[in-house]
Amino acid sequence: QLEDSWQDLTSLADTNSGVLTLHGVNKSSSGLYRCQTLDLDDMRQMEKDVELVVNYIEGVRVKMEPSSPLQEGDSVKLSCDAHSPVALDYQWRDEKGRKVAEGNQLSLSNLTFETSSNFSCRVMAPSVPGLEQSKQVAVAVQGKPRIVAISSPLYVRQDEVVNLTCKAIAFPRPSVHWSVNGTAHEYVENQHVASNLTVRVSHDLLRAGAMCRVSNALGVSEKHIQLLDQKTSESKGVIIVAIIVCILVVAVLGSVIYFLHKKGKIPCGRAGKQDITRPEARKDKLVVEVKSDKVSEEAGLLRGAEGQRRPAA
Repeated sequence: QLEDSWQDLTSLADTNSGVLTLHGVNKSSSGLYRCQTLDLDDMRQMEKDVELVVNYIEGVRVKMEPSSPLQEGDSVKLSCDAHSPVALDYQWRDEKGRKVAEGNQLSLSNLTFETSSNFSCRVMAPSVPGLEQSKQVAVAVQGKPRIVAISSPLYVRQDEVVNLTCKAIAFPRPSVHWSVNGTAHEYVENQHVASNLTVRVSHDLLRAGAMCRVSNALGVSEKHIQLLDQKTSESKGVIIVAIIVCILVVAVLGSVIYFLHKKGKIPCGRAGKQDITRPEARKDKLVVEVKSDKVSEEAGLLRGAEGQRRPAA
């Protein structure tokens, strides 16, 4: 017979083997269990007590100080706490699963939009492998929009359909407006928002460009997207290529002329080395070509010889 403070679990036990199986145990299952049996030899009752301890982790909570909305440049401290009959370890991880700190506190300073994230406090019981719990907390940094990327400058052709892109970061979530009409699609991820505008390029759009304006309750940010005529850029490219080709041709010709000159294929222009073409000499006169520096001396000798050959008048 069990005392009034005991609960009879005979219906859960196998009376033949004496095995008691408990399913879905929790912390309330902890306590003292007593097994009673009857010795049929001497009809003596025997009993044995065993204490069951169910380890658990409960009440995981994360506290953020200050709890007011955070601005860029602020600091924040996160504290994690939990209840368990065994010693606990604490670990902090970011939304990508990377460990960022050990211990039950995480301090973040000089907050920016990029700091905004979901952090997780992981509570573990080292003495009980596999026993752990976790709790997430969102750290949202508020601020006016900041445009981080635009598709500018963009080379286009008139009358073609193009996509204009404007990406910004802000919290609370901003709205995006364009200065031109078109079909817009927005994509949001955490504090980032991206807007793609599909539009046909007109003469006015090509001349004035487009303005992307991002705003929320804390402020406004806008940037201009410049559109450039692709034909103009192509013509400039052709001119540049032509100039380069001309420079290369001149360089090659110069190299060829220099090579031929070194090989002696091109006659030099120094006096005394060129062939002199003279009119056909008369039969009764002797033509002499002077090739030395002694011009006066040789000329006199030749005149004397010529006088001796002429018949006397």
